[in-house]
Amino acid sequence: MVIGQDRTGKTSLKRSLKGEAFNAKERSTDGIETDPSYFRISTDIWRTGKKNEDTDSESKFLFEHHAAQHIVESLKKGKTNSPQVKETSVTEQTILQDPNLSMTDSCEENDDRLFARTLPQDVASLVEKLLQGDETVEDEDEIYSTFWDFGGQSVYYTTHPIFLTEKAIYILVCDLSRNPDEKASVPVMKGMYQNIEDTCCNMSNLDYLDFWMSSVYSLAGANGGVQDAAVPETSTVELPPVFLVCSHADKPYCDADPRQLALKVYGFLRTRIYHKHLFKDVFVVDNTKAGSDNECPEVVRLRKEVLAVAENLPLMKKAIPLKWLKYENVLHLLSKEHYKWMPIKKAKQIAADECGIHDDEQFQTLLNFLHEQRILIHFHGTAELEDMVILDPQWLIDVFKKVITIKRYEHTEEDVEELWLKLEETGILDERLLDHVWKPLFDSQEPRKSLIALMERFSLLCSWPSDNAKRQYLVPSMLLSPPTDDVVKVLASVQIPSLFVKFDSGRVPPGLFSRLILHFYQRCNEKWQSPVQPELFRNFALFRIRPDEGISVILLCHSSCIEIVVHDGDDAPEAVADFNRGSFDLTVSRFIHWQLGFILECMRKDFSWLKNMKYQMCVCCPVCSQKGSVKCRAHDVRGCECLHLLSEAELQKCQYCTRPGVRGDCRILVKMFAPWFEFSVGKERRLYVNQVSSGPLFIGISFSLFF
Repeated sequence: MVIGQDRTGKTSLKRSLKGEAFNAKERSTDGIETDPSYFRISTDIWRTGKKNEDTDSESKFLFEHHAAQHIVESLKKGKTNSPQVKETSVTEQTILQDPNLSMTDSCEENDDRLFARTLPQDVASLVEKLLQGDETVEDEDEIYSTFWDFGGQSVYYTTHPIFLTEKAIYILVCDLSRNPDEKASVPVMKGMYQNIEDTCCNMSNLDYLDFWMSSVYSLAGANGGVQDAAVPETSTVELPPVFLVCSHADKPYCDADPRQLALKVYGFLRTRIYHKHLFKDVFVVDNTKAGSDNECPEVVRLRKEVLAVAENLPLMKKAIPLKWLKYENVLHLLSKEHYKWMPIKKAKQIAADECGIHDDEQFQTLLNFLHEQRILIHFHGTAELEDMVILDPQWLIDVFKKVITIKRYEHTEEDVEELWLKLEETGILDERLLDHVWKPLFDSQEPRKSLIALMERFSLLCSWPSDNAKRQYLVPSMLLSPPTDDVVKVLASVQIPSLFVKFDSGRVPPGLFSRLILHFYQRCNEKWQSPVQPELFRNFALFRIRPDEGISVILLCHSSCIEIVVHDGDDAPEAVADFNRGSFDLTVSRFIHWQLGFILECMRKDFSWLKNMKYQMCVCCPVCSQKGSVKCRAHDVRGCECLHLLSEAELQKCQYCTRPGVRGDCRILVKMFAPWFEFSVGKERRLYVNQVSSGPLFIGISFSLFF
């Protein structure tokens, strides 16, 4: 999986590894592009197809190759007395001796036969060549893989975690022609009539590398198999492994030494929490030499090291049934016949009829195996999700792309122009537009229910109140506009200290904030049933939970943390004592505190890429930050990474600022954080009563020292 910032040379690096000529006008990858062809990982050029052939290699070749090797091994062990075996006799004997390879007659009436009763001619032919010692046929173990090229545009980041997998090797690409410390170019998203700049983004080029490394780090142990994900003792890299590849060595920033620039970047990443996932060295490549006789030596070295890591992956030590490979081949053939998905019942029937897999547990294990490899996509959780087996991951990517990107205006879109503008300006997707964009992707409405369930399950959209019979959905990743000035002014009048969700990785996990907004909206709506719709912007959400009392909640997403602000109208208390006198309803802020923790724990359970997520609920130290602000003293940026954030446990332990360089009184008046923490009860746990209760979900629990 090739990842990295937009326009850093990811696709060009893929060309280099495959020995294809450099294309100076290479287009930017749109979303995610999966390469359907298998290529053989080696120290030579990663060619697709069979050895010394430049042809497309598909799962058919892998099945035939391994099936033939398996048969020959059986024959050489003495299962036949004839040194010269004809194709037909090899096939018949193999069918009799190995039930894993048997072909049954069970096929639905009027269906095309995918396989004959005998072994395919290509397999039998390979068997004969192997028996005759044909040197053109490989007989050694080979490692085959596919490429996933992840586009760097931020609009797609919410979908990326769905396709990232722990069972992969990652190549993180850095562009040496850019100053790593400078602010990255402003992300540009396509609008209906003109491009839209994401002015809210303040990330540097180095921040993007940090972002991607944090994304990979969150995958560690995602599948729950600690032993399965164990790293060989000889390796110094944790899984999944990441190779840092620095491109544009031919034109480094300020004509500096490219190796020194690369080491600077690599050194920064080595100081972070995810450093054990980084390969032991950095690669400095010049992609302009791709496909020429003067190949970049660093590309050659990269191939060698990737092969060495691949050979030691735990997956390579596992034996899998040959019929699993055959099942993959069957599904691949179906996907070529325009079967992009199928019901689980049909997938199970094919496994039984074509591959002799009748056991439900083995079938589910097989689906999980193929899903972890992203050969197919199959999720669990609800009946709608489990019913859909997606044979072509690229098709699912394209389905998502239709919903989370705006289509440039064309005269053929005139009938839905208003709906496109509504999605662009408000993030609200009308069901009529959904019908319009999805219609070319499938002939019937059958998969629609499962696809919507899939997008809701992964919080890519959620139902939104509608004034007409047609349903509406909120697509949070389509919130492109920054908060308006009048909304930002609300922050200036807030006197209640902010609460922060601080992540141990130093980076907000990709896609988390937009999903948090959806869950928080649903919880707030259930509890307070506010008649006022929230105001949603890029990385900013304002919920008027009690509009009659002027109480609002604001969620802001910063690069390293999420800030939660409670606004108590114009009558916010000016003194800490007001908290204790009861003029401020503490149950509101503490319920929000508890609910946020509940939502984050649910998300960590529901989303595999968040299982490794670690976080703390914190407040900003009032001593070393700007007075009355959530900005550090060195920078004028709200939610700056330099902020001294303190958890409740840290405040209980030490009630003064420990930052070096603090002058004067360093005591922290902890009672000012009473809206969030309940210091009076020490380490005890105590129930508090909510004003509204309707079942156990709304029984708030204040956990001192828990968050």
